[in-house]
Amino acid sequence: MQNRGHGKGRARRPDKRLRQGPMKGLLSLFAKRYIAGTERSDAIETAKRLNSLRILAAIDHLGENIKTKEEADETVAEYLSLLDEIRCAGVSAVVSLKLTHLGLDISEALAETNAVVVIERALQYNNTVWFDMESSACTQRTIDAYISLKRRFPNIGIAIQSYLKRSEADVKLLISKGGSVRLVKGAYKEPPDIAFKNKKDVDDNFERLMKQLLLSGNMTAIATHDEKIINEAKRFADEKKISRSSFEFEMLLGIKRSLQRSLAEEGFQVRTYIPYGRDWLPYTIRRLRERKENIYFVVRNLFD
Repeated sequence: MQNRGHGKGRARRPDKRLRQGPMKGLLSLFAKRYIAGTERSDAIETAKRLNSLRILAAIDHLGENIKTKEEADETVAEYLSLLDEIRCAGVSAVVSLKLTHLGLDISEALAETNAVVVIERALQYNNTVWFDMESSACTQRTIDAYISLKRRFPNIGIAIQSYLKRSEADVKLLISKGGSVRLVKGAYKEPPDIAFKNKKDVDDNFERLMKQLLLSGNMTAIATHDEKIINEAKRFADEKKISRSSFEFEMLLGIKRSLQRSLAEEGFQVRTYIPYGRDWLPYTIRRLRERKENIYFVVRNLFD
């Protein structure tokens, strides 16, 4: 049996000092670059701008760990409206969601039922829904839901985190199921018994999993800003004659913008992850606090 994480605990919310006063104001300045805005229209306009640069979009309505069915219903309604507006605006954008935003902490059945509603609308529009990966408490449940739904729907993908020691087994399973995988490093704090703590170990695992995914022929999103890994992906794909249509590079909004543009100009598929919504603080904190190097990374990128 694979490690199922640490139960159904919710991700830690930002502490009170970060949610109030000057600190929240400072964080909001950072957030302006990395979040499209609070409204759906902000995300659509950002996607249009990126599309004009030949960059695709993945739009995420921010939110997680909801506690009531009513909140889950609101999330579903928002994603349906988002898919409608993507269609009407003619932008090249998929949607990305967290199962805890659809009610996973209430019940697996509720989250899966809600996901089906969103996936069916996306399928109607020939669009794709990606499942974000959350903390290790959600890993097994997210994979279980994905595999269950993949039997019925071809238009879904899932994120896998290279810092988790279990991910090699997960990638092998997903490849065998024909899964589309977005490979990320991971941004949640996890204990050392289940997660690599050394950056080199995380990076080495990322490259190892990336190559397995590229060789599989399944759609693969290489989600990193690490130029060393990106260059290795390009070299490996060229050496193995892997079609550029079977993989894409994905990066966060506001980070390594010049690199995103240059990759698109080289003819690679590039996709920018565009978050929007009023629940922006947990996302921002996760980028800046949970891994200290991200603070320096963000500061450097203010001048990119």
